[in-house]
Amino acid sequence: MELKNKIVGIIGYSRTGKAVAEFVQKRGGKVKVSELSSSRELEKELIEKGYEYEIGKNSFEFLKDCDLIVISPGVPSKSSFVLELEEKGKDIISEIEFASYFIESKIIGITGSNGKSTVTSMIYHILKESGVEATIGGNIGIPLIKFAEENSEYFVVELSSFQLEKIKKFKPFISVLLNITPDHLDRYSNFEDYAIAKFNIFKNQQNTDFAVLNIENEYIKNNLNTIKATKVLYSIEKENVDIYTKNNKIIYKDEEVLNFSDIPLLGIHNIENTMAVVGVMKIVGLKNSEIKKGIKTFKGLEHRTELCGEINGVKFINDSKATNIDATYKALISFDSPIILILGGKDKGGDFTVLNDLIKSKVKKLILIGAAREKIKKQLDKDIEFIEVNTMEEAVRTSYSLAEKGDLVLLSPACASFDMYKNFEERGRDFKNLVKMLKKEIENG
Repeated sequence: MELKNKIVGIIGYSRTGKAVAEFVQKRGGKVKVSELSSSRELEKELIEKGYEYEIGKNSFEFLKDCDLIVISPGVPSKSSFVLELEEKGKDIISEIEFASYFIESKIIGITGSNGKSTVTSMIYHILKESGVEATIGGNIGIPLIKFAEENSEYFVVELSSFQLEKIKKFKPFISVLLNITPDHLDRYSNFEDYAIAKFNIFKNQQNTDFAVLNIENEYIKNNLNTIKATKVLYSIEKENVDIYTKNNKIIYKDEEVLNFSDIPLLGIHNIENTMAVVGVMKIVGLKNSEIKKGIKTFKGLEHRTELCGEINGVKFINDSKATNIDATYKALISFDSPIILILGGKDKGGDFTVLNDLIKSKVKKLILIGAAREKIKKQLDKDIEFIEVNTMEEAVRTSYSLAEKGDLVLLSPACASFDMYKNFEERGRDFKNLVKMLKKEIENG
């Protein structure tokens, strides 16, 4: 795509919007930024960059002369402003769609309600360990457009439903769909709309492309016939698929690839994640020995069922990345020790009743925190006892006071973090720091 002298509108000037603006300007295009928030610092930055801008509002009048409009992931594609632009004939695309116009490498795209950051990172790690040129980006932290001029054999890209909403031609060589469970229902009108956005990852694929799919997920299983790509199916329950488990081993087409003990990550959900990775590696053409070596040396990600401390035999697990109910469900079933669960944050429209039976069977004490706790209380079974706290420090100290040697204190909120923190990373870091402080305090008497 030629950008010289083209006018490109950008809706939303966050990390993604900034990366797109820089790329367009570098290629000789004219940038127009439309951003709802407003501050002196923001205006100063936009002036220094030389962009045209409107802040504190979005208007059709400002963007009407744009040749192309790129929407940031945080801007709902069904907002009244976006719908107005489309009704008046404006072409609106996502950043990953825009970036794909400038990428010649093969794209491995990973999406799912849970596990996509871990799988994206694991795929990248194994490729690099095996000497394959690879680049990592997308929802995992770095906008894809940042790497549009790099020459790698593979681009490993984490994709959120938000990023997949406005694609037209974007087509991964390998698409990975790990699972679809209710999430982001504060943005989508229903689960079906959310799931459709996820399934957009397959929209442009053909039978020369590949789709790695978890057949245990009900929605995926029921919609397989909509996918044109060559399917590689995996299941932790069944054996009549491409990748399955038997005798604590992961098997690919009747060939043993690795043992469960080779996987350094906690939880049954990480066995499923590893199965998806095996599928990708087999398509790429790696040997079993390369796959096993890469998996064994993968250290996992911060804030994902991360053991972050132990005090007098009580282990503390940071699972701040569990921002939806299914993620917390998977964390709970991953541990056999008695659990003291810290639950709550900003509600995303989920149904907490799903956790009732698991809380009864696995959770010794339940600590509620954050803005969602009133909703959680209403959806808990009446015989479930809980303790309410107002701060993370109170949650950590209360949890430890209730714990005995051999117990786990598990921060797995099932909610977003934005009621108390900027993001789940900040929440996780706070939890970890508070555990360290408590441990030091106890050790010093």
